[in-house]
Amino acid sequence: MQVPAGTIRSAVRLNTTAFSRWTSCQHQHRRHANASVGKDLHKVFMPVQSSRWYTSHSHKADEAIKNARNIGIIAHIDAGKTTTTERMLHYAGFTRRIGDVDSGDTIMDYMKQERERGITITSAAITFGWKDHRINLIDTPGHVDFTIEVERSIRVLDGAVTILDAVAGVEAQTETVWQQAARQGIPRIAFVNKMDRAGAGFGRTVREMRTRLGCRPVVVQIPLMESLQGTNDTQFNGVIDVLTMEVLRWDSDSKGAKLVRSPLDSNYSDPEVYQEAIKARVALVEQLSALDENIIELFLTLEDHMAIEAKDLQAAIRRLTLSSTIVPVLCGASFRNIGVQPLMDSVVDYLPSPEERPAALGRMSDGKAVEIGNGGPKERLCALAFKVVHDARRGPMVFVRVYAGQLNERAQLWNSSTHTKERANKLLQMYAMDVEEIPHITKGNIGVVLGLKDTRTGDTLLDGHDPRKGLALSGIKVPSPVFFASIEPISTSDEKPVEEAIKALIREDPSLGMRVDEETGQTLLGGMGELHLEVAKERLVSDFKVKAEMGRMRISFKETMRGAGVVSEVPAWEYDREILGKRGRARVGVTVERLERFEDQDDERKPESESSSSKAEWGKKGKSQTDATLHMGPEEYDGNEIIVSLSEQLPSTDEAGALAAAEKAAATGTVIPSGSTDLPIPVLRTSIKNGILSALSRGPLLGYAQTHLKVRLTDLHLYGGESTPAAIASCVAAAVTEAIRLGGNPSTGNSDNNSVLLEPIMDVRVEVAEKDVGTVIGDISGTRRGRVLSLGQDDDSAAHEEKDETEFQLYAPPDSTYTGPGSASSPDSSSTNAVGTMSDRRSIRAQVPLSSMLGYDAALRALTGGTGKFAMEVIGYGEMDFDRQRDLIKEMRGG
Repeated sequence: MQVPAGTIRSAVRLNTTAFSRWTSCQHQHRRHANASVGKDLHKVFMPVQSSRWYTSHSHKADEAIKNARNIGIIAHIDAGKTTTTERMLHYAGFTRRIGDVDSGDTIMDYMKQERERGITITSAAITFGWKDHRINLIDTPGHVDFTIEVERSIRVLDGAVTILDAVAGVEAQTETVWQQAARQGIPRIAFVNKMDRAGAGFGRTVREMRTRLGCRPVVVQIPLMESLQGTNDTQFNGVIDVLTMEVLRWDSDSKGAKLVRSPLDSNYSDPEVYQEAIKARVALVEQLSALDENIIELFLTLEDHMAIEAKDLQAAIRRLTLSSTIVPVLCGASFRNIGVQPLMDSVVDYLPSPEERPAALGRMSDGKAVEIGNGGPKERLCALAFKVVHDARRGPMVFVRVYAGQLNERAQLWNSSTHTKERANKLLQMYAMDVEEIPHITKGNIGVVLGLKDTRTGDTLLDGHDPRKGLALSGIKVPSPVFFASIEPISTSDEKPVEEAIKALIREDPSLGMRVDEETGQTLLGGMGELHLEVAKERLVSDFKVKAEMGRMRISFKETMRGAGVVSEVPAWEYDREILGKRGRARVGVTVERLERFEDQDDERKPESESSSSKAEWGKKGKSQTDATLHMGPEEYDGNEIIVSLSEQLPSTDEAGALAAAEKAAATGTVIPSGSTDLPIPVLRTSIKNGILSALSRGPLLGYAQTHLKVRLTDLHLYGGESTPAAIASCVAAAVTEAIRLGGNPSTGNSDNNSVLLEPIMDVRVEVAEKDVGTVIGDISGTRRGRVLSLGQDDDSAAHEEKDETEFQLYAPPDSTYTGPGSASSPDSSSTNAVGTMSDRRSIRAQVPLSSMLGYDAALRALTGGTGKFAMEVIGYGEMDFDRQRDLIKEMRGG
C-alpha cells in the first residue's frame, strides 16, 4: 500500500521549526565517519518540509537552483529501478517503511495495473531532500511498450541514474534508454545492482558498458566479496569506496539504515581485498589523469597515486561527468539494502544542478534560435509541458519543467504550440500519487499545473503577456503505434463516454492513437504493443468507468506511393460546395513526391528542434496540435514532409497579378496567393496544413495512415468571403488525395497499383547459448523473413563510442562470470584494456518484420530450451512484397 492518507498532509502542517531539525540531522549525516542512522530516522528527517521550503521561499530561489537535482532512474525492465527508489525515499526519511514491488505496496508504482503486474507502467515524480539538496526524481518504466514515458521524462531531466542487473549485464532496453539519454546530452552515473545474486558479475558488466554502450566507465566502488565459512563460495557483504579507501557495511537489523565505514589499509584481514583496492585506486587516478589537467598536475607533484585526496578526485569526477566524458560506476544490492546511500551521495556529488546544464534552445516563428534561461531573475516565464495525467477529481494534471522565470498560481499563460490562452488555477508538488499545493514553481524545478484545458505533451507555455507569441521549445518525439485493436462500446449509450475516455487517455499517453474505420465504423485504438493496449483497455474500464470491449489485436501498417522518387502533381483543384446554405470555395495546386528513405528514426539524426511534436490522433493532428506559423523549410509529421511557403505579399486581384504570382512561385518555390481574402497569412497556413494532414491520415488501400511523402503547395486562389478556413482545408485535402490516387501515373489512376503497404520493421536483439546460434539464425533468416546484421559483439558499439583523444585504460575487477580476454583464465589477463563478452553467450542482432515476430517468445523458448531471451523495438517501416500485399488486402476487404 502507499503512504497512508493524510500522512504527507499532516507532515506539511508541522511548524517550520521541523526544518531546522532536518537540516541539523543532514549535517550529521554528511560526516562519513559517523554516518550511522538510528531506528528513529523518520522522526527527525523532514524532507517534505524541505521540499516545501525550497519551493515556497522566493528569497532562497538562487540557492534552491544550485542545490536542486532533476534526475531520472532508467534501466531495462526488472533491473531494480523501483526497488532502489523505495530505499532512497526511506533513507531520506520520506517513508516510515520500505515498499516492496512483489507485495504491491510501493510509493512509486501506485497504479492498480502496476501493482498487479509488479512492473512500472507510467513515470512517477517525487521530491525529497538529501544533504541540503532538493531531489526531483522520476522513476521510469523499463518495458519497451512504454518507452514514451522514458523519452518525455529524459527531455526535462538534468541527469540520470542507469541501473544495471549484475547478472544480466547490459540488456537490450538498457541500450535503448542509454541512447535516449545520450540524444539529450544527459550526464549519467551507473549503479550495478543485484550484486548479491548468484552469477552476478561486476567486472563483466563494466566491460559490457564499454563495448555495448560505448562509454568510459570509471569504477569508484568495487564489491566486497567475502568467503562463507566452510565453503568455497563468496557472499556480497558491502562495497569498497575507492576514493576514500574505506570499507562500507550495512546493518541488516536496521534494514540498511545504519551504515558503518571503516578504513581499508594494509592491516585489513583479507590482503587480496586490500591489493585489489590499491589496483582500483591506481587505475582511477590513471584514468582521471588522462582526461583532467588538475589531476595530472597533482600526480606530477605528489608522484603517488594514493596521496591524492578524495576531494580532488571527487571534483575531477564531477567535472568529467558533467561533460559526459566519463560515467562513474557504483555497485550494491538494493533488495538487501546495500549501496543506496552512497548512490544518493553520488547524485548530489556528480550530477548537475539546472544552472550547470546548457541553456535550453527555443525557436521563434521565423526560425531564429533563442537561448532560454540566461536572462536573469527578470526573464519571462518559459516552461515545457512533458506529461498529462487525468484525475477524476482534479481534472487534467499537466507536469511542467520551468526553464525561465517563475510560474505563479492563477497566472495567465499562452500556449505557443496551440496558440491558445490558458490559466494556471492551482500549482502542485507531486509525491507520486499524493500532492502538496504550492504558490509557485521556480526556475529549474518540476511541478504540476491544474486548470489547463488544451495543453498536451510537448507544448510550450509562456507568460500570457509575453510578446514572443511564436517562441517554442523543441517538442518530444512520439513513436507511431504499431498495433491496433477495435474498441466496442457495450451499448449505444456508452459510445460518447467511450469516445471521451479514449481522448483523455490519448492526451495522457500520446503514443496511443485513435482512428475510425470509415467502412466498418469501428473505433480503432493503436499502441506500441500487446501489453500497452491491454493496460489501456483496463484503464478505460477501471479508471474512466466506461463499458467497452476490445477486439483482436492487429498490426498497424502504413501506406505510401509506389516507387521511390515518383512525383504526382495536381496543378489546379477547384473546390465549390454549399453546406448548410453557406458556399465554400477555393482552388489549390499541389505536388506529392515519394521519399526514398524507409526509416522513422531520422529524428534521432536531426537537431532536437526539428523533432516532431506529440500526436493527438493516430496519423492525424488536430487544430490544437498545429503551429499557426510555418517555417519556410519542410516540416516533418509522422515521416512526411510538408512544405507550405506563403508570401506575406497581399493576394493579386487581376489576371496579370495572378500570372506574375505563378511565375514567382515557379522560380522561388514561394506561393503568392491570388484572388482576394480577409484571412491573415497565419490562418491560411494553418488551414492548408490541416488539409494536408487530413489527407495523409487515410490511405487509398486500406485506410492506414500514409508516410514517406513530401507534399508541397504550388498554387492558391481565394474567392473572398467564400474562401473560409474550412473550405481551404477541404480543397487542399481533396487535391492531395487525388494526387496520391494518381501516383504519378494518370493513365491508370488505380490506387491498388499506385500505392504500396508498409509494414513495421523491428530491430531484434537475441541472446542465446553458443550451441543454439545456428538454429536461431536459421529461424530468423528463413521462417521469419529477417536479415541478420551482426553476431557477437554489437556492431553499433563503435557508433556510440566517442573516439578517445588518448587511449582509455579500462579497469574492471576480477570476475568469475567473465571468461573473455583480460580474465584470469585468459592468456592476456595482464592487459587491463582488454574487453570482451562471456564466451558461452552470443548476441544476434537482426531486422525482422513485426508480423513475423508474433509469438516469438514461445518459439525462442522451444528453440533454446528456455535459455534464450530477446528484445525488440520499431526502427521504421519497410515495403511489403506484392504477394503479401495482395493477400492482406483480400483478407481485410473480405474478398
